[in-house]
Amino acid sequence: MTELSAEAWAAFQREDWAAAEKIFREILSTPALIQDESRQAWYGLGSVLACAEQFAEAREIFASLGQRAAARGDPAFEHVALHQLGMVERLAGNWAAAQQCFEHEREMIARLGNSDLAVAVNAYELGTVAQHLGEQAEAKVWLDLSLARAERTDDLIAVGCAHRGLGDWLSAQGQEEEARRRWQAAHASFLRARDEKAAFDIGRRLHS
Repeated sequence: MTELSAEAWAAFQREDWAAAEKIFREILSTPALIQDESRQAWYGLGSVLACAEQFAEAREIFASLGQRAAARGDPAFEHVALHQLGMVERLAGNWAAAQQCFEHEREMIARLGNSDLAVAVNAYELGTVAQHLGEQAEAKVWLDLSLARAERTDDLIAVGCAHRGLGDWLSAQGQEEEARRRWQAAHASFLRARDEKAAFDIGRRLHS
């Protein structure tokens, strides 16, 4: 990672969307930018724009990244771009479109061998979207799968997200005691991963 790219991601982490966008665009204006640097900068810019609710341009970026990955025969990055496109639709509140993206991504992950982390992250998104669409039983199946596969990895963020998703699902069903246990597990995972923002967010659930 170049120094400029590190600055952009640091701005992203502190949610300074304007600064992050400016730096990623600066990187993309660099002459003779190598392909991998260009791809990562577009990925970063798309992520920033999605968080800044500039959904139209973010959607265009990730759709383009996916198309280019498909054209060069890179299914691993194609599914990553598709995942981010689903994230854009989720943030935009387009739940049916998000579900379609994540379902398509699930099929791609299966063709790539169903790695535990990829399945865990995808299942978390499918569970979250299903819950918002009122598909409660299906949501629980996906969230259970997310946790089961996340626990087979060393990715504490994925484990924390799965516990958080299950806690939210249980809370929506009125099962507050069990929801709190899940949130406590999520809080512990995020703290171990040093994700202070996610841990703080869970803390608000626990103290509400």
